[in-house]
Amino acid sequence: MDIGNAIMTAAPDRAAGWIHHSFALHALKRTDEAYTNLAVVADDFPENWNIPYNLSCYCAQLGKFEEAEEWFKKAIVIDDKATQRAGIDDPDLKPLWDSLSTTIWKKDT
Repeated sequence: MDIGNAIMTAAPDRAAGWIHHSFALHALKRTDEAYTNLAVVADDFPENWNIPYNLSCYCAQLGKFEEAEEWFKKAIVIDDKATQRAGIDDPDLKPLWDSLSTTIWKKDT
């Protein structure tokens, strides 16, 4: 977290600091803070797929499945291959995949 914070402070125009700081917060079980920290700069880095991807993960962990899906779609638009590779078995996204499969199952019955 200290490294991410140092990068954010020294170079706030670099996405890496924001991403690393937020990921560290999430790893410390401070996912609400991770989301808030990264969401405020999401529009500042429109070419970085990792920001909406991580926001999708945080939302999935927080039970905000509709928002998680929207962030995931934004990441796909930026870099579909990287997003799909990262998301296929990311445990942070499992709640999202479970919610989608439950929703699809309910629609089929």
